[in-house]
Amino acid sequence: MSSSLSYPFTPIEINGKTVLRPMLRIILTYNSIDFPTWILVDSGADYSIIRREIVEDAFGVDISKLKKSGETCGITGKTSVGEIEIEMKFGTPRKKCVEKIPFNVSLEPSKDPPVSLLGRDPFFYRYRVDFRMGYTDDPSLGKFVLYPEEHKRNAKKYKKPLKIKK
Repeated sequence: MSSSLSYPFTPIEINGKTVLRPMLRIILTYNSIDFPTWILVDSGADYSIIRREIVEDAFGVDISKLKKSGETCGITGKTSVGEIEIEMKFGTPRKKCVEKIPFNVSLEPSKDPPVSLLGRDPFFYRYRVDFRMGYTDDPSLGKFVLYPEEHKRNAKKYKKPLKIKK
């Protein structure tokens, strides 16, 4: 396996308590415009979602012209979303990673998430993500590690997931 990328958790104060979050420093590129920002690596999110202000202000995209691609439900409730594919760069000077990520964008301004999220599809198919909360004796420390998935196992050895009835 190739080298991993290790990042410390970012401590954030919420309601008087320090919470450790896996925030990844990235550079987003759309139409030759680079925009550095942070994104929450969220194993609980099925898909990635980007804040409207980044799409509108940084990249100059008129969100009202995005075609509705579906609906999503999260901490801001149920919302209609459009989709935009954006190049995402991260890593170190020695290990640079570039990925094209399809981001959902809330079509409703009041339903914008408080932070952009990097969800499982497709990122977690390309990288193994380890969250290490208790790897030291100091509970205020932690890190997350990204390992590029470079080899695929034979799918015949694995059972298909069960279909969930609606």
